[in-house]
Amino acid sequence: MKNPDEVKVIKTFQNRFGRKSKFQADDIEVIKIGNSKFVVKSDMLVQSTDVPPGMKLEEISRKSLVSCVSDFACKGIKPKFCTIAIAIPRGFTQKMVNELADGFLRSSKEFGLKIIGGDTNEGKELVIEVSMFGPSNKKIPSRGDARVGDIIMTSGPFGYSSAGLKLVLDGAKTDSQSAKIFKKVIFRPCPRLAFGLKAARYFSSSMDSSDGLAITLDDMSKQSKKKFVITSLPTVNEIVKFAHQNKMNLKDLVFCGGEEYEIVFTVPPRDLNKVKRAAKKTNTPLFEIGHVANGKNVVLVDNGGTKVIRRCGWTHLRS
Repeated sequence: MKNPDEVKVIKTFQNRFGRKSKFQADDIEVIKIGNSKFVVKSDMLVQSTDVPPGMKLEEISRKSLVSCVSDFACKGIKPKFCTIAIAIPRGFTQKMVNELADGFLRSSKEFGLKIIGGDTNEGKELVIEVSMFGPSNKKIPSRGDARVGDIIMTSGPFGYSSAGLKLVLDGAKTDSQSAKIFKKVIFRPCPRLAFGLKAARYFSSSMDSSDGLAITLDDMSKQSKKKFVITSLPTVNEIVKFAHQNKMNLKDLVFCGGEEYEIVFTVPPRDLNKVKRAAKKTNTPLFEIGHVANGKNVVLVDNGGTKVIRRCGWTHLRS
C-alpha cells in the first residue's frame, strides 16, 4: 500500500469523524454558537515546502496570514481575529524574531485583523500555524453549488506564480520588468478580500485557488456534480511570452501552478454585471473562462475539440 497524500489523509479524518461531525472539504468551517455563526479557518506554513528562496522573514509571516485571508475572501467573510502558533529553530537571532513580529504586525493592520494569542515552540524548521475567525450570519457560497448555465470566472490572471517559481527555483529567463512582477507575486501575494466582500453574495459557488487552477476547478466540478467547460485561459501576454521564451507549456503554467490566492467562482448570468461593478470598484481584473453544463469533469475547448483537463497543482505528500 502506497503512502497517503494530503487528499487521502483528509478523507481518512473525514471518515473517522463521521457525517455528524460535518467535517467537509471547503475553504472555511462554519460553527454555530447560540444564534450566531462563526467562520473558522486554520492554515499552516512550513518553511521547506512553502517558502521560496529569497523570501524575507517579514514576507514569510505575512504569507502565513494571506493563506487564511484568501479563504475568507472567496466566501465574502471579513476575518476579525487570529491566533498564531509558531515553531522556531535554534539559531534564530532577536533581529530575526523582530522581523517576523513586524511582518505579523503590518499584515494584521493591512487585513484589519487583531492577533489575540497563540503558542511558541521549538522546531527543526520554521513552522507557522494561523487560525482565523470571523462572524457571519449570511449565506456563504460553497464549492459545490454551481448550476447549469453559470459563468465560470477568476479574480485575476494565472501563471504569474508559476513563472515566479520557475525563475527562483529553476533559473528560467525573462526580462527584468517581468521578473520583478513575477517575484512580487510569490513574495507578496495579494488575496482578493475587498472584491470578495463586495461580490461573494452573487457567487453560486466559489473557492480559493492556492493549490492550483486545475485542482480548484476539479474540486468545484466534482462537488457541484456538473461539467465545467473552459473556453478561455485566464492569463496575460507576459505569461504567454515567458512560456514561449523558456519553451514551456502555457497550459501547464496556467493550470498546474499554485500559490495564486485568486478567487475562482461561478455566477448566474443575471448577476454578471453586479460582479463586474464590484470588480471595478476594487480594481480587480476579472476573467470569464467558461460555463457550467450538465455532465462531469473539467474540459477545455481547444482547436475545435474538447479534452479533459488533468488534475494538477500542489498536493502535499505528493507534489
